Order: sequence, then structure tokens, then C-alpha cells
Amino acid sequence: MARLQRLVVDEGLEMIEELKSPTSHAIYHGYVNNGGVKTGWGIQVWPDNGKYEGEWKNGRANGKGKFWHADGDIYEGSWKEDKANGYGLYQHADGARYLGEWKDDMQHGHGQETWADNSKYEGEYWEGRKHGQGKYTWVDGSSYSGGW
Repeated sequence: MARLQRLVVDEGLEMIEELKSPTSHAIYHGYVNNGGVKTGWGIQVWPDNGKYEGEWKNGRANGKGKFWHADGDIYEGSWKEDKANGYGLYQHADGARYLGEWKDDMQHGHGQETWADNSKYEGEYWEGRKHGQGKYTWVDGSSYSGGW
């Protein structure tokens, strides 16, 4: 990544006004370590208008952050190695949403999912799929509780 402008030095980190990736053409504004690697707080915007704002470590999204997808979906929560990991909220542009635990960008653990038609599921997930105990409620109020 080419450095265009450096600002203040803060506790071993430097604030970079603009860092442009020659491969992805993404533009980063935030802190880097003395090796020029994204570390600390920063914002990165891609040419398709996808955007991540949050914490970075070793050049990757790590810690708390928010990602706006180009299609209008938004994820806000915990990150590890550029993937949703931990607890977070994923909101689809159509109104559907998932609030719960994540592992490697997949729903994993306990969560609550609501679809655009207001049907919902609360329970356990395993690698992105309903798994274990949970309750699904349809729009008409009928429901199923049990194993998945």
C-alpha cells in the first residue's frame, strides 16, 4: 500500500490520511504501526462503496467494528482476522436481521433471526445453520420448538 500523507504519531502508531491498496484499490484512513500495517482504529472504503470502520490488528479487522456492504446489508459487532467472530448484529437491506454469536463469518452459537415477513427463530446455530434446540415462530403465531 502506498502512503500518501502522514499525520500525528501517537504511542508508536501513526495516523495516515490516505493509504491506497494497489490491488483492491481500497482507501484506508487511520492508524498504522511503524511498519505501515493497519493497527488501531481506522476506516477503509472499497471502490464498490463497501466500508469498514473499527479496530484493526496486523492489517486485518480485529475487535469492534461495523461493515457496510455495497448491497446495503450492515454487520456491527466483533471481528477476528477480517471475519465476524463473537457477538454481532447483521441487518439485511430487506429488513431481515440476525443478532447473536458468530464464528468465521457464520452464525454459530445462540442467536435470534427475524425475516422481512416477521417470522422468527431463536435458538442454536452451528456453522451458519439452525442446529440443536430452537423455536421458530411463523407470522400467524404458530410455532415449533425442538431439535434442528
